[in-house]
Amino acid sequence: MLLKYYQKLDDAISYLSSSFCDEKKLIKSIIKKKDIIYVDVGANQGSYIDYLYSFLNFKQIYVFEPIPELCEKIKKNYEDLKIKTFNLALSNECKKKKFYQYEISSQSSLYEQNDMFKSLKKLNKKYLVQTDKFDNIFDSFKKIDFCKIDVQGEDLKVLKGMRFNLSKKTIKLIKIEILFMNIYKNVEPNFYQIIEFMKKNKYILISISKIKFKDNKILFMDAFFEPLR
Repeated sequence: MLLKYYQKLDDAISYLSSSFCDEKKLIKSIIKKKDIIYVDVGANQGSYIDYLYSFLNFKQIYVFEPIPELCEKIKKNYEDLKIKTFNLALSNECKKKKFYQYEISSQSSLYEQNDMFKSLKKLNKKYLVQTDKFDNIFDSFKKIDFCKIDVQGEDLKVLKGMRFNLSKKTIKLIKIEILFMNIYKNVEPNFYQIIEFMKKNKYILISISKIKFKDNKILFMDAFFEPLR
């Protein structure tokens, strides 16, 4: 009788916990390796590197961050690790683009904010940054264990700049921020486009995390993709 009770309790806990993604468990179950090659596109302050470092070991880290002072900060903070920093923005082309650096650095973007969150749109400065394509930098890699992309509206274009690596299934796991609402000017919600683009390139959606809402509607979320086997 007691055994049946605990079994029911265990089933109930499993059912309830299945309503959210345990990101740490997901990453560990897919990566498995002790030492990984990690690419952070839009690293900002480096908080996600801190998070991964709490349960993974790095063989090599590649960081892309267009804000110069943040790029230097990451380089200094992780000087004990094998880290290579690139002070540029990734996209689907190589050119100079206008960059909007906001007071809250995580909101900085190649696009100007609209009025959805007026408290977040205090602009520090705007300037030109260099953009490049993922495939131009990673043109001969056999394997990248994990790539995180968080670039405030430029996400789909970053993916379009990594078609070669996607076609070769070089990247074992990709995490990308997906928008459901317009946050920046001239940037449409990209959920369906990203799902379709990844499907065409033989990468499938396997999980989601960190869903944010506005007025009970999905604002954005993080999505995880792995190559179709």
